[in-house]
Amino acid sequence: MPNGHQIVLLKTENFNRTVNGEAVTLFTLRNKHGCVAQFTNYGARWVSMWVPDKKQQWADVVLGFESLDDYQHAKEKYHGAIVGRVCGRIDQGTFRLGGTHYQLTTNDQFGKPTRNHLHGGPGGFSFRVWGGRVSLNDQGEEELAFTLVSKDGEEGYPGNLEVTVCYTLGNDNAMRISYSAQTDAATLVNLTSHAYFNLHGGKGTDVLDHLVCIHANASIACDDELIPTGRIVSIKDSPLDFTQPQMVGARIDESYPGQLFRGKGYVVSYVLDGAGHALRLAATVEEKESGRRIELYTDQRSIQFYNAWLFDGTDVGKNGKPYVRSGGLALEAQGFPDAPNQASFPSITLLPGETYRQTTVYRFLTT
Repeated sequence: MPNGHQIVLLKTENFNRTVNGEAVTLFTLRNKHGCVAQFTNYGARWVSMWVPDKKQQWADVVLGFESLDDYQHAKEKYHGAIVGRVCGRIDQGTFRLGGTHYQLTTNDQFGKPTRNHLHGGPGGFSFRVWGGRVSLNDQGEEELAFTLVSKDGEEGYPGNLEVTVCYTLGNDNAMRISYSAQTDAATLVNLTSHAYFNLHGGKGTDVLDHLVCIHANASIACDDELIPTGRIVSIKDSPLDFTQPQMVGARIDESYPGQLFRGKGYVVSYVLDGAGHALRLAATVEEKESGRRIELYTDQRSIQFYNAWLFDGTDVGKNGKPYVRSGGLALEAQGFPDAPNQASFPSITLLPGETYRQTTVYRFLTT
């Protein structure tokens, strides 16, 4: 168990106010080993995760901020958020479903001059105030259920959608994220968590020394606006190949069109091996000095890997640390991006009477 002084929790009073007339607050989960995780219902965000290193020194390995105001005004808008209705990009914000053409809001600043739909739009799930309730599961573990109703027409999407995202802090030091959704009309759903991790734990350093392994032999080819071309490409022995553990920064000066930007880094949709099957180990991250390690398990087909190369020090996070380029990394389990516009991609359509389900687990260990 940690000494009390090692863990400094975020303050509830820094989150307690209203957004669009709805009450925002902070929630805290603990397990029997002393791990602590905190969340806010603004965007159903995961805002901290306190885990030990190999010397039992505790640190917060999830990037974020000390107040709601900071989250709202950050240049990087998605820290720790649940992203939806559809994560990633939709080409020009348009798609056809059931013979009907839909136009979504266009908010992606990366592509020029075309503006695509990104992460559910400017009023997407990451910026909504969710309902939240803490309870115990049958194993006596603390869990937090966030709920949201997304109305027909929001950001251009059809159908009234009811969404539940449940975070469970396991006694195996794992964060289990379980998603479900139901609709009253055909719509699109592809949810993910946009948490950024740095296993150095609040030191303000980058993640270029983190060892990453991703169980994927292929990726989704993208154009220079990060829009999928529809092709699935082999990445064996390429700079994108993480089937054996590699340091994030080892090949950062190489390039790969639409996926690895020279001197900056990765924004890659990996096609996971064994895709479409049950929960399985999909990726690992390790930082040698601390011995901290993440094992990521998911039942999704893809992981988006991004080493935060757009961070530029503008955003100042917890403890006054600026978030510099490659200050964190995201591993976002999800379905394929731009799926409604790519006939060969697995569908992300949800129909009335069906239930969307997804489970992703981030397990924290030491080596």
